[in-house]
This record gives sequence, C-alpha cells and structure tokens, in this order.
Amino acid sequence: MTRNDAGSRQLMRISDATAPRIQEGGPRITGKYHLTLASAAEYTFPNLLRPGKLRRSAHVGRVAARVLFLALGLALVGAPGRATAWNMGPPPGKPPKPNKPVTVHPGESIQAAVDAASPGDTIYVLPGDYTESPSNTVAVTINKPLSLIAKNKPGHGHGWNPGHGLFGRDEKPSSSGRVRILAAAGQSRGIYAAPATATDPPIDGLVIQGFTVENFTTFGIFLKSVNNFRLEDNVSANNLENGIFPVLSTNGLVKRNVSYGAQDSALWVEASQNVRVVDNDLSGSPTGFEITISNEVTAEGNHIHDNTVGVGLYGPPTAGLPPAQWPSYWNDGGWHVYGNYVHDNNATNTATGGMAAEIPQGSGILVLGTHDVDVKWNWIANNDFFGIGVVNYCVAVYGTPFNCTAHPFPPPADPKPENNVVVGNLLINNHSAPPAGPFQSFAADIVELVDFIDTIAPGTSPTTNCFAHNTIWNKPPLTPLTIPDPLPACATN
Repeated sequence: MTRNDAGSRQLMRISDATAPRIQEGGPRITGKYHLTLASAAEYTFPNLLRPGKLRRSAHVGRVAARVLFLALGLALVGAPGRATAWNMGPPPGKPPKPNKPVTVHPGESIQAAVDAASPGDTIYVLPGDYTESPSNTVAVTINKPLSLIAKNKPGHGHGWNPGHGLFGRDEKPSSSGRVRILAAAGQSRGIYAAPATATDPPIDGLVIQGFTVENFTTFGIFLKSVNNFRLEDNVSANNLENGIFPVLSTNGLVKRNVSYGAQDSALWVEASQNVRVVDNDLSGSPTGFEITISNEVTAEGNHIHDNTVGVGLYGPPTAGLPPAQWPSYWNDGGWHVYGNYVHDNNATNTATGGMAAEIPQGSGILVLGTHDVDVKWNWIANNDFFGIGVVNYCVAVYGTPFNCTAHPFPPPADPKPENNVVVGNLLINNHSAPPAGPFQSFAADIVELVDFIDTIAPGTSPTTNCFAHNTIWNKPPLTPLTIPDPLPACATN
C-alpha cells in the first residue's frame, strides 16, 4: 500500500491552514466515498474545509477515523506471534540542532579547537597568523569529520580571478586579511587529515576552506583516507614537497585553490577516486598538477603555468605510496583533463632527487605510460618543449636511474600509453626552445611515442590512441609540427 508523502506531512500539521493541497494524481474519494488509508491520510481538516466538501465532511471524517484507528490498532498490537516494542521516548520532531560553531581568535590554538570538537562540528578561524605548538610535527591534525573554515576579510582572496586566468593575473595572492598557518620549528606538515589509527575507517565528511598554509618542509594540506571532502579557496605557499595532496580519498572537490612553490607537485591526486579539480591556480613547481594510480579524476578550468611540466598524468612507477597500499582501482584509469589553460611551463626543474628531478622543462600536458585519459578543449601555449606528449613510460626513463630494466613496470599495467583521446585542443607557440638532451628532436606541438621504434621511425608502432580537431596556431617562423604526421585519427568524435 502506497502512502502519499504530502498526505503524511499533512497529518502532522492538521492545524496548519496553509498545508499543501492534494497532489495531482494522488488518491481521492470517489463514488460512494470509498476510502483507502492513503486517501484518508490526505483528507485532513484543511482539505475537508475547502468549498464543496463541507456537505460530506462529517461522513468522510467518521470513515477516515475508523480506518486510521484500525491501522493504529494493527500497528500497536503487531502481527500474531510477534512481540511489540513500545517506545516511550519523546514524540518525533525536528532533529537535534548541531553544536554551535566554535570561533578561534588570533592568539588561540586551531588544534585545540579541533581536538575539542565533536564529529560534524564547524570551526571558524578569524584572520591572523597562527603558529601551533612546535612539539607537534604537524601544525593542525584532523581525525574526525568537521568543517574548518577561515573567515577571511572580504576582498582578501587569492589575488587572481578563478575562471579568467586566460586574461587575468599571475601574481601570488596577498596574505593580508587572511588566516595563515605558519610553520613552527620542526614542523613538516601544515594541515593533515587522516583517521586516528590505520585500522579506523576513513573520515567521512570534511571541509577545509580559506586557509593560507606556508613554509612547511613536506606538505601544505595532506588528506589520507578521507571520503566526501571539499578543499576550497586555500593557498599553499612554498611547502617544499607537495602543496595540496589528497591520497586514498574518494568523492572530493578541490576548487579555487592556489598552490605554488613545491619541490614536487603543486597539486597531486594519488590513489583516489571520484575527485574533481576545478578552477585552481597551480604554478612554480616541477609539476603543476599530477595524477597517479587513481580512478575517475576530472581536472577542469584550472590555470596551470610557470612549472616545469604543467599537467603530469603519470604511470604507476611514479606513485608515492608503496604498492602494498595501492587501492584496487589503481589501474582503472578514467582521467579527464578538460578546458584548462596550460601555459609557459618552462621553469627550471628545482627537484633535488627522485623521479621528479628527471622531468624535462617546457612540457605542457604529459600523458606518461597511462591509459584511458581524455585531453579535451584545453588552451596550451608557450611551452618550449611540447604542448601535448603521449609517451611510453619506458622510453621516457631510458638511460636514467629509473629505467624499466632496474624498475620493471608493475603488471598488469602496460608502459605503453593506450586508449587516450586528444580532441579539440588549441595549441599556440609550443616547441620553440626544447631542452638539450636525447629527446630534443621530438619537440612538437603534439608528440606520440608509443614504443622504442617510434624514436627511430615515428608512427611505426600500432596505437590505440587517437587525435582529432586539434588546432595549432604558431607565430612564424615557428611552424605547426606533430610527431608523427599525421597523428592517428579518432574513428568518431
């Protein structure tokens, strides 16, 4: 038996003269007033007192009362042979109000407020500089669901206009009027969110909004095992390993953040699923935006500039987590890079070791040993080596300490880039000053190197990647160049 939701609400509000009318198509009394429980639920006093129903309201009311008392009796007695549980608690009503938000003032401790908070609480932090106790290696540790929100003064935002980076400013954001978390002596991480122990379930529900996190030796904002998260309007400034770094996390939004000055990646999504990266400004790092061993990550509308590589879509050997911690979806792919402005990524590589130190400068978007990636509708300009590169991982690391002989590619993954789609991008003045080295001759607007044979005879290797509707505008004497020429076309797009 189906009961109309609007009718249920009316039964709880029979004295409310403004209760909603019967929904079109809902149960009604017809003929000789045949009445069902559903229609009785809808015929509350406000409806019965409408014009045209007064003459039959008394009869309907008696019938409705009988039906409702019968239903109530069945509910109270219960089915034969079953015990009936009697709940003598308070009547149903509105859910309990959440705790009143806590406000942290300059001179007080953000960590103390987080420790005292209950799951689901909101903590507001007023503008000022905050340096937490140097006895902790992390300035602010979060191990419960909550909202941590900086109440920056109006007009004291990032210093750039999100969504308009194509024509806007590239300067670093002002710290005036903002909430800044600064590193104390010995502190390596700014904000770290993770379950209290490795055996605890993931944190479910987290908001970090509006903070400027500066000068930590490893991470600015680091999430590990957090579901349903939002990182918005934050600034990561000169945090020396990675700026913003969600790991092993799902269902997240990373929006309108500014991150610069890392020694690895300004923003890195690793081993995570269903994450959207939207309208961020990422600069001044070996890699502006990076994805590894993740599933269904979308980067859209970001302004990525003045890095060594703008966008790095890297194969499994580049992951930071040890393989034992990789999620089940680590090889599923499904990365989408749409409508980003990727320009002037020609910065000298400042990484001091590891795979990051091997990245060549002048790279726009690099698809390195990954599969099922969509690169669509991006504006890619003034990158000195290439605009878009789709490259076999083992080819790229050949001759380095990270070569595939010493470090085999983990099965079942394939170092060949496969099933990648590059469509509808605008490329302007790329490949004008490639760095010296073994791949200097492969500088191009778009380059595909599927296997080693392509370094000798480009386009020889069979490929499942495809390219379509990409536009190249170069200022003479720089001529449009793709390797191979022509690129493999998409069957339909």
